[in-house]
Amino acid sequence: MTSPAQNDLAELLPLSPPVYHVLLALGDRDRAMHGYAIMQSFEELTGGREQLLPGTLYATLRRMVEAGLLAETDAPEGADARRRYYRVTERGRAVAAAESARMRRLLELAAARDLVEEAP
Repeated sequence: MTSPAQNDLAELLPLSPPVYHVLLALGDRDRAMHGYAIMQSFEELTGGREQLLPGTLYATLRRMVEAGLLAETDAPEGADARRRYYRVTERGRAVAAAESARMRRLLELAAARDLVEEAP
């Protein structure tokens, strides 16, 4: 049996790629990041194979704040206070974990049907 909180998370799945990408970029960080730093972090995580484009990113950040996945926060000490800074909420971490589990199950199915190539 699933709890109401789990049902609430399940209603958000599957996540759009930009939402999941932002959560991946911010997921293990307790500190706040501004939009450009989020773009750079994601590009670094993917070795430049994936990117978040500015227009998509800023619309996505706004929707994620409205959904409670991110929170706007004050600029860290010594940072540019003119920028908007974001951090992942507990809800955002839970949604990212649920999406990761969903994708892992799909990957396991694909592997069972010999549809997964070995990583280069």
